[in-house]
Amino acid sequence: MNKNINCNQYILEALLKSQEVLSEEAQNHIKTFVITQKCVDGGFKDRSGKADLYYSVFGYTLALILDYKLDILEERKYLRRLKRDEELDFVHSVCFVRCDFLLQLIELRQRSGLSSSKFLSISFAKELILGKVVKSLKNNCSELLWDIEEYISEDGGYNHNKKGAVRSTIYANYLMWTLYQDLQTEQEVLDEITDANKILRATNGSFANEENSTDGVTSSTAAGLIMSIAGKSAETVKTKEWLNQMLSKRGGFMAAREVPIADLLSTSTALFALKVSGENMQEYAENSVNFINLHWDESGGFFGSIADMTCDVEYTYYALLGLGVLS
Repeated sequence: MNKNINCNQYILEALLKSQEVLSEEAQNHIKTFVITQKCVDGGFKDRSGKADLYYSVFGYTLALILDYKLDILEERKYLRRLKRDEELDFVHSVCFVRCDFLLQLIELRQRSGLSSSKFLSISFAKELILGKVVKSLKNNCSELLWDIEEYISEDGGYNHNKKGAVRSTIYANYLMWTLYQDLQTEQEVLDEITDANKILRATNGSFANEENSTDGVTSSTAAGLIMSIAGKSAETVKTKEWLNQMLSKRGGFMAAREVPIADLLSTSTALFALKVSGENMQEYAENSVNFINLHWDESGGFFGSIADMTCDVEYTYYALLGLGVLS
């Protein structure tokens, strides 16, 4: 991936590719599950069955990819209620902006009558279309975007736990880095966030959310690798080697060195990072596809691991991302 490639565009393309390797029956089965996760009054269900912005990001993304028609008016009412009635933390503020962005794309796709694959190729190819969405997004979410800036840290990144922290976190940096890509923010800002990650990189190449960590976690390392590739030049060999050390014999990736089982989130984020870093995905394909398929439930959704077999839209999203990366 280079500086000119949008990370979320890459993700959407991978999600679309997953549809090419799934039968029509499988696609419908997954879509049926996603529909069951939709809340009547807007948004998508969290693990307790309540509407939540974090899970709605995954739900709206799947709705866009699966051509699931939404009542846009009802969804916008849901966002307005949250904006009016709840004090959003950093993560949910970013998710709110992301949900607004996705709803605009879904609305445009539904008006166009095009399939998601055709619509997305047009939307991201033509700056005019995406530019109008970004302008509207900045206007709709201007207050939230200012609030988010309170979480900027002294190192130039962001910390999702604390306002005005000394050090940023990989998680917050990735959320803001990808959001700023979509908002067409200047490259200098993206580079500053990338630079803030350096102190969070262990000597073995892994990334963690705290400085001076001797070992990282897979999801953070995947995020660090992605930002390193797209930002200023950085050594990535050690990082990729560390990620591959987390690969189990069954094709899944473990969350950390001390975790005995692989999980779907770690697997898909690692595979995606390795893909955009230029790795040959054929080396992972057979075993990793089998691993992902083992987490497919009869409901049509996917669960995270054998230690957590509850299906939701987040794990279903990551399953399709992993399949698309490997296709």
